[in-house]
Amino acid sequence: RAMILWIVALLVFLSLGTAGFYQGAVRVGCSFLGLLVATALAMPLSAVVKPLLKIFGLEHPVPLGLIAPFVAFVVVVIAFKAASIGLHRKVDGYYKYKASDTVRLLFERLNSRLGLCLGLCNGFIYVILICVGVYVVGYFSVQAATSDKDAFVMKVVTRLAEDMKATRMDKAVAGFIPAKDIYYDGSDVLALIFRNPILQNRLTEYPVFLTYAEQTEFKQLGGDQKFQGEWVTGPSLTEFTAHEHMKELIGNRDLFTNTLARLGGDLKDLKDYLETGKSAKYDEEKILGRWSFHYNQSMSVNRKKKPNMTLNEAKQIRAFLGGIFRNATLTAFLDSTVKLKLPSLPGERSTTSGSWKNVGTGTYTLSIAEGDKSVDVDAVIDGNRLVFSRGPYSLVFER
Repeated sequence: RAMILWIVALLVFLSLGTAGFYQGAVRVGCSFLGLLVATALAMPLSAVVKPLLKIFGLEHPVPLGLIAPFVAFVVVVIAFKAASIGLHRKVDGYYKYKASDTVRLLFERLNSRLGLCLGLCNGFIYVILICVGVYVVGYFSVQAATSDKDAFVMKVVTRLAEDMKATRMDKAVAGFIPAKDIYYDGSDVLALIFRNPILQNRLTEYPVFLTYAEQTEFKQLGGDQKFQGEWVTGPSLTEFTAHEHMKELIGNRDLFTNTLARLGGDLKDLKDYLETGKSAKYDEEKILGRWSFHYNQSMSVNRKKKPNMTLNEAKQIRAFLGGIFRNATLTAFLDSTVKLKLPSLPGERSTTSGSWKNVGTGTYTLSIAEGDKSVDVDAVIDGNRLVFSRGPYSLVFER
């Protein structure tokens, strides 16, 4: 099962060991030192490399975060390899022209054999670095892998990542992994959504993303029935990201940075919410979310308020609740604002904005605009029900 990983490791050791034997200890020793220095400086120097990459048009934080350390690593290694050539020429020139033949032959033997050993040391470092790269990229690819439709590179990375786990190589390189928790949590979130299209609905109910449902690109995504159908059937990651809607979202750098800023750089709560439907961070603020008007529950509450209701009064209540509030929604946002949508009303009258304030024990004060003035009403939340009064009538909204 783990043959591919061992084949890769064997090829790396053979090639670098052979190169070390022919290049000699001086050049390979400099390369070995360069690998150590480059590995230590790759992440710190990436902050310097990122502005340079932006000059060439690479601005999205995700590829920048992956490519910048690699570029920094390569530059440092090249610098040490260039220095090794000059040092090798000086040492080789000394033994060739100034030392005796016996000393020269002894040096050449030592140089080649020690070069072989140092080449194997280089091979060890490269194997570790390859495993680190596979570990980081494979953490997502293993979760996002679907079928034989996956791209060849993704198949290889996924297989190597699985081999690492089977051989416990992942535990051996875990201490060298530069990725932070936000990367792993982000990978989990993306894989969950990709593999479970139905989580779109839950995602739109997360308090941070309530405003996104109003944006054009997300409306188009949710309204594209053909794309939604293809998503349910399980496309490959390449097919999924190649769709015009997803390309637009993935390439939107401002959307990415704004989303991270709204989340406060913490994706753990979002991941838990997608998995369980519960948010430890926001569930205490019970009003947050999207509430839908419930006609039958509203009628029931109004009947209990006035058991001796006349037929005429009942008719008026039905006309009011079933007319103006038909398909109404109330959305409470994180910034303490609310938006009441009344689709039955025309034009600008269909949307009313306001604010909410927590006054304790599941009770909130809603300030809702009515024309040129603002009306304060008390809303009580009981489980999944939100109840408040509009004039003489009680209105019930449910999640």
